[in-house]
Order: sequence, then C-alpha cells, then structure tokens
Amino acid sequence: MTDPSPRVGFFGAAPGATARWQTSVLLWLVLVLALASLHPVFVGVGWWVAGAVVAGVALGASLILRSLGTAPWVGVVVGAVAGALVTTAFASGGTALLGVVPTGATFARLPELSAQANAAIVDGSAPVEVNDGLLVTVAVSVLVVAVVTDLLSSVGQLTVMTGLFPALVLAVPTFVPNVATSWPWVVATVLAYLVLLMVSTGRRPSRAGLVGAAASVAVAGLLTAVVPLSGVAPLTGSGTGTGLATGVNPIIDLGDDLRRGAPVTVLSYRTDDAQGQYLKLVDLVDFSGRTWSPADVQLDPLNTLDALPDAPGIDPGTARRDVTTDVTVGALRSPYLPVPVPPTSIEGLDDGWRFVDESGVTVRSDSEGTQGLEYEVTSRPVDPSPEQVVASLDDAGPDMSAYLSVDEVPQSVTDLAAEVTTGAANPFDAAVDLQDYFRDGDFTYSEDTPVDRGYDGSGLDAIETFLQVKSGYCVHFASAMAVMARTLGIPSRVAVGFLPGNLQGVGDDAAFQVSSDDLHTWPELYFAGLGWVPFEPTVGLGAPQQYLQQTGVEPSDVPSDDASTAPDASTGPSASTAPTTATPGASATPTSGAAGSGSGVGPVPSIALSVLAALLLAGLVVPSGLRAGRRRRRLSADPPDLALHAWHEVVDTARDLGVPVTSGLTPPAVADLLLGRLGSDGAARASTSVRASRVQEARVATSALLDALQAERFGAQPAAGRVQADARRVIDGLRASSSVGQRVAATIAPRSLVGGTEATSGSTA
Repeated sequence: MTDPSPRVGFFGAAPGATARWQTSVLLWLVLVLALASLHPVFVGVGWWVAGAVVAGVALGASLILRSLGTAPWVGVVVGAVAGALVTTAFASGGTALLGVVPTGATFARLPELSAQANAAIVDGSAPVEVNDGLLVTVAVSVLVVAVVTDLLSSVGQLTVMTGLFPALVLAVPTFVPNVATSWPWVVATVLAYLVLLMVSTGRRPSRAGLVGAAASVAVAGLLTAVVPLSGVAPLTGSGTGTGLATGVNPIIDLGDDLRRGAPVTVLSYRTDDAQGQYLKLVDLVDFSGRTWSPADVQLDPLNTLDALPDAPGIDPGTARRDVTTDVTVGALRSPYLPVPVPPTSIEGLDDGWRFVDESGVTVRSDSEGTQGLEYEVTSRPVDPSPEQVVASLDDAGPDMSAYLSVDEVPQSVTDLAAEVTTGAANPFDAAVDLQDYFRDGDFTYSEDTPVDRGYDGSGLDAIETFLQVKSGYCVHFASAMAVMARTLGIPSRVAVGFLPGNLQGVGDDAAFQVSSDDLHTWPELYFAGLGWVPFEPTVGLGAPQQYLQQTGVEPSDVPSDDASTAPDASTGPSASTAPTTATPGASATPTSGAAGSGSGVGPVPSIALSVLAALLLAGLVVPSGLRAGRRRRRLSADPPDLALHAWHEVVDTARDLGVPVTSGLTPPAVADLLLGRLGSDGAARASTSVRASRVQEARVATSALLDALQAERFGAQPAAGRVQADARRVIDGLRASSSVGQRVAATIAPRSLVGGTEATSGSTA
C-alpha cells in the first residue's frame, strides 16, 4: 500500500504544517471580513477589533498546539480557553484576576452586561452605539463561531461547512431596517471563503473554480440586493415580506414605519362599540430630552392576567362604559399586547403575559410575541359628564413627579405653552387649549417634512423645530403637547397604539381591520378623579372625545361635597384610557430576539430559529442533492471515458467516507487504499452476511476497475459498459465497510464537493 503523499497547498507545494497555518489564517480572514460587513449596524470599529482579536487568539492558540503535534481536538479546546480569557478582558470591567481570569465579581456583572446589550439592541436604531454589554455580546458570539469553525475544519475535516457562519453574518444587515448591505465586504468574504476551500483541499484554481467564484458572488449579490429579507425577519417572520414589529420602545422608528409603503393588515377585531376601539400597546413615560421611552420596570411574576387592577385615579362616581372586544392578531410581532384601555379582564392568553401597573394597565411578555393570538378584552373607558369633570378639579392626587420630569426645555417652548393657555381657568382647560392650538391652528400633517427639514424625532430639539415649522406627524404632535403640559405642571405621558381601523363586512361578518397605517401616538394627561385622559392634538386624524370641553370653572369654585376620591398613591400612576379617537404613531423596530429578551420581540427568537432551521435544512439537503446528481451523471456517462468517470465517482465516494485519498496519489496507490478499507477490518464492520458479501465483491470490482482505467487512459482501449457496474459494486462495498457515522457524514456533508479527483485519476480530463 502506498502512503498518502503530503497535501499540496494553494500557494505551491508545502508541507502539512504550512497547509495548516494557511487554513487557519484564511478561516480567521473569512470571519473578520464577514464581521466587517456589519459596520452599518454599529457605531465605531471597537466592536470589530474586539471580534478580530478574540477570533485570532482562539484560532492561533489552536494552530500552535496542533503544530506541536497534539491532537486537533486538544488544540480546539485550548483555543476556546484562550479566546475565553481574552473575552473576559472585555467583560470584566476591572474585576478579573490579571485582567483575564474571571472572578466571582466578573460573573456578577453578566446580568448587567446582558441588560445593556438588550437595551442597545431593542431600544436603539442602526447604527447602534456599542456599550460594554454589546461589545461583550459580539466578542462571545465571535468566540463561539471561531471555535465551531475550527472544530469543523481541523477535527471534522469539513471546511466547506464553515461557510455557514459567515453566511449568517452577511445576512444580518438585510434584517435591519434602514441598513444597506455592504457589497464590498460581501464580495471579499465570498472570495476569501473560496480561497479557503482551495487551500484546504490542496487544489489550484481551475477554470471551473473561477466560474464558480463568479457565480458565488453573483448569488450573494442576488440574495443581499434583490431578495427583500428586510421585510421578512423583523417584520413578520412569515416569509411574506410584509408585516410590522415593535421592540421595547416602539417610538424609535415610528416615522420609517409610517413611510414604509403599502399598508399591511396587522390585526382585526369585533366589538360592541359601534365607533371602534383604540388599541394601546405601551405607555412612554420617561423623557430623556432625546426620546420618550417606557418605564424601566421588570415584569412581576405575580401580575398575571387572572385579576387586572383597575385604572388608578378614576373616581368611583365617574361614568364609564363597558365594552367587549375580540381581537385576532395577524402580521404584528410585538412584546406588547394591543388592548382597548383600561382593560378589566383578558381571556384567551397563556401564562406568558403579565400586566404592567407602574405605567398603566398595559400587557407585556418577556418571552412571547403577539402574532397569531386570539383573545377577548373587557374594558371600561371613562365617559364623564361636564359636572363630573368640574367635580374633579379640586381633587388631590398622588405624587406625579415621574410624569412631570423634563429638563432643559427650550425657553421658546415654555413661553409658547404659557401663551397658548393664557386665561385658562384650570389645568383641565389649559390642556384643552393645548389640544385646540394644534388642531385649530396653522399646523399640517406630514410624514416627509420632518425628514426633509432634519428634525424627525421626539426629542426637545425636534419639538422646538416642529413648533416653528408647524408640520409633522403624530409623534411630533404628541411629544410637543406632552412636554408643553409638563411645563405647565400637568402630568403627561405618550401612548403608542393603533387607531380603530376600518369596518369591513356586514352583519356577523363585520370586523374592524387595522393596518400599519393605523399606527398612532397620542398624549395622555393625568387629572385626579378622571385618571389618565387621552387627548388628540394631531391635526387631521381622529376627533377629540366629547367631554374634552372648556369648563371655565376656577378650582376654588368647585363645591367641596362634589370632590372626587383621590387615587391611592401606593398604586402609582398607571393605566389609562385610550382615546375614543386617537391618532397613529407607533413605531416598529427590528427586533432581534425572541422576542428579544427583556421585552424583545417575540419574533426575534422565532425568526432566528426559522432562519437557522432553513439554513440547516439547506445544509443537509443541498450537498446530498448535488452529490447524487454528480453520481448519476458519472455512472450514466457515454464513451469514450467510461472508466475515467466511474473511477472519479469511486474515489469521491471513498473521500466522502473518510478514506484518506489525497491529490498526489497514483491510481494504483488509491486502489491500495480502497482495498485496505475493503480488507478484513472492513468486512468485520459489515454487520450482516449480505454486507460482507458486498465487501468481497467490491474487492474484485476494484481491481477490475483499475485495470479498465489504465487500459483506457494508457492503452487506448475503450472500457466496456461493465465498468459502471463495477463502480457501483465498489461503492456498495465501501459503504458496507464503513460505520454508520461515516455513512451519515458522507450523505449530508460530502467532502468531495469541495475537492476533485483529477489528480488521483492519472488524467487531467
């Protein structure tokens, strides 16, 4: 038996050690090039440097160990440990021993880092500022990928499978709204991967290889530039390219959602309210000066939907309506449940949902999304008479400082609020004045003007410019009114949800259809006795509720015996009613995570799992399909190269089954390897007499096939058709003499797809 010759590297003849470092360097290069394609997603380059360093250390340590003669798996383990130490340096925050050895304090930081990463992913919009948590997330992810690719390449000898990971990375920008695929990095990654395959298989580039490279780049371009993946993953996960998703802070990308093109139906509902219902998702309470965000609260496991608290601040004597609504959610993926407010009962949901009382009786899940849900909500919106409104004016409420906080408001905004409400008899009348100012003044509704003029957002700068330009959409109207109310001492927040939609059908089939165009934001102002009152400042959308009328009554004029009961301060400002006529303005952000963790979107995990499942399925089916097609072509070829094609197929099958066939071997040397596999050990591995018989027949067929090949290639004697039958016997024998694991690997990950048999055939044909 002839010993296999050393593999020949792509850069010329090289010993095994050179081929090893070439492969490791190229593995690292493919990873860092793919990672660089994410530059539109993150701010700066620190995250990329961290990933490149971690991957370099993990792959480098593994390479060094293997070069010293240790088993490949030992190198992988050592590389993983070395990479983990470097990752600790990024994660420790000074708590690690010698900067790289984790301590108890280091592990104690992990929840904080996880929360930081989650906040950056679900609250931010691309490009995202990279905080410590996100940096560590990138480093850990790259470490896992580096270790797995090293394992596949050095231990499994399945370098072709390492392409799955850069493919996933290259696909990320297509799932992030407003992020364009970075074409130069896609091309560079694909080309580096092709070079990696050439090096790992010892093949020099051929004409077919160059054509394949061009085809690979073309396919990458087609997938990243033509296929509308950005409309699939974060939006619906359904593969339709349509839908809507909200992250933890739905206001972040509100403008983009309203400008997203053709509207998509996201839910439908039936209700006994003939005018339809406004469905709230979340209350935005905290105002940083740059944007509004939900209250930072953790879901309480005890806050189940079995018993919802009543909306705080509503006097028992205030008139209210009882409304029943049946909701069916379609292409909406959100950690927030769209509900009429304030809800008093919700039926039809599992235990994954909790109510959030700190910022209102809204409903949220940290583990699920809304798509496909069906549930029934009973709600009790307030409907006070003028006398009840007046009676509430002297009520004392709880501490509302959280809803009055606003710093560094431009003086022009404060002055305008005071000017608009000059002469208001009480805070309620002042709120009505603010609403009327927007609806009855010179303001216009426009989704494009804020973008064209550069003030699209909900921060103080955007509000100041909006009040000067007097053109914007619901988020600008709602933000401006809420901030102006706070300057007047009126507690305020911004609600995000949906307009009632359009009634479709008649009779029993009648239902309200809510589309992505019905996204809306509106301000809610707190008045003791009435609770959270929804206002409608957005011009041209909806209509203010009937009871939002001037009272003209000074608080001191209110009869003391009509005073309403003040809300219990211990409950804190919470739930609220949604406007019977609100306005569009929610926003959708991609989410990543299963719902991303901590509120992420239910879609993220399911989307990621769906994509991964699809890629894994393709990884299982495509290689075996390609391999089966090649086998059929070879074993049904026509003269004059019958023996050559049959030999190619036998050699490739041997390589797939783990026989160490290399490019420098002559056909007789390859035959010796095959007979070695088909020898006594191979016959012993054949579990049945039938298989043992196949092994014996394969030994005879191997010799016959070798003779036919040599006669055809060197003696100009055309091979007879029986060589194809001989090849099938050899293939059957090789499979019978192989283990189950070898046969499975040969089927789902055939190595021969990335290596040819020309060198082993004695011909360049």
